[in-house]
Amino acid sequence: MPILRKRLEKTQLTVSRRMPRGLFILTLLFCLEAGSCGGGSSGMPGGGGPPPRTFTTIDVPEAGTNSEQGTFGLEINDNGDVAGYFIDPSGIVHGFIDSAGTITVVDVPVNGNLGTVIEAIDASGDTAGYYYDSQSNQHSFARSSNGTITTFDPPNSTSGAQSINDSGTVAGGFVDANGAHGYLRAPDGTFTTFDPTGDATQVRIVIPYQINASGAVAGTYFDSAGVFHGFLRDTGGDVTILDAPGAGTAANEGTELIDMNTSGTIAGGINVGVVNGIGTTHSLVRATDGIFTVFDPPQSGAHSSLAEAINDSGVVVGTYRDANLVRHGYLLQTDGTFISFDDPDAAQVPLTAVNQGTVPRHINANGAVAGFYSDVNGVRHAFTWQ
Repeated sequence: MPILRKRLEKTQLTVSRRMPRGLFILTLLFCLEAGSCGGGSSGMPGGGGPPPRTFTTIDVPEAGTNSEQGTFGLEINDNGDVAGYFIDPSGIVHGFIDSAGTITVVDVPVNGNLGTVIEAIDASGDTAGYYYDSQSNQHSFARSSNGTITTFDPPNSTSGAQSINDSGTVAGGFVDANGAHGYLRAPDGTFTTFDPTGDATQVRIVIPYQINASGAVAGTYFDSAGVFHGFLRDTGGDVTILDAPGAGTAANEGTELIDMNTSGTIAGGINVGVVNGIGTTHSLVRATDGIFTVFDPPQSGAHSSLAEAINDSGVVVGTYRDANLVRHGYLLQTDGTFISFDDPDAAQVPLTAVNQGTVPRHINANGAVAGFYSDVNGVRHAFTWQ
């Protein structure tokens, strides 16, 4: 039974999502991808605006150089440290942390480790994620900034950590004999578990994508029919199911809540099913008053998008696909202005075998963006844009 539906490489809420090819044994995938302002797509209309941003490529030296291998940037903290994973020439997945250009490879030190993925990094450089044991079972881990790795699961379960806040509390999902659940793990190792619907037997996967500074958790769960729903667990432990207007109600459709800032504003998307032969998603923001705004960037040809992250200033970063299905990045600024962007080295010609384009995955409090892009050979490269 899958533990998480991970967002390793994301393109559409509907297409495979986040697990390295060949190592998604117990983790369903999530996919997404995107694009530039200073060297690709349209920038600020009418000129002016802030100084030009700069793209910086991050390639882990040990990363593979074949199609769909390479380096995948997933998170960036307020200090500019980037974390994620890379796929080596043998197809094995490893975590990495880039701090001011110094790269640390992270492999959980257990016998038979089949792969390590870092999903989250806090302001201190502590990280959290999951690894696969020799039996392909998934387990959570946290790594302190000094390199100490702690592995854990809620009792009698398999699990995957998804997020960590600056207090060191980790949120993740797990599966036991009773079904799928979410958990919080305090810095002292104490677990608190929760069920979004109250009936874990009717839930396939619980993904607590983000825990904010106050301890509130936003995420997604998949019901027994394969429909996904958003949820919000407040600091008191109460869970509210959040289905955005217009979300599809069939298998592999629904509402996905991906990120939440300190104030409680949430970003994500809805999957509305197949439109004109293509699985289609739209971005969303849920304000603290409960109002959903569903949208797509206005770029010509954009027919599908997903909001990946929102920072404490309310700036949203996400991806959209153009008419040729190439991914591009976008920023939605607080004044409602959209900026489209592509890494200058990202491939812009669609290929049938790989997802092409630029995929932003996170934005920090300073507005720095981290993600990855695909080159003309389908190799992935992490980037920052700041």
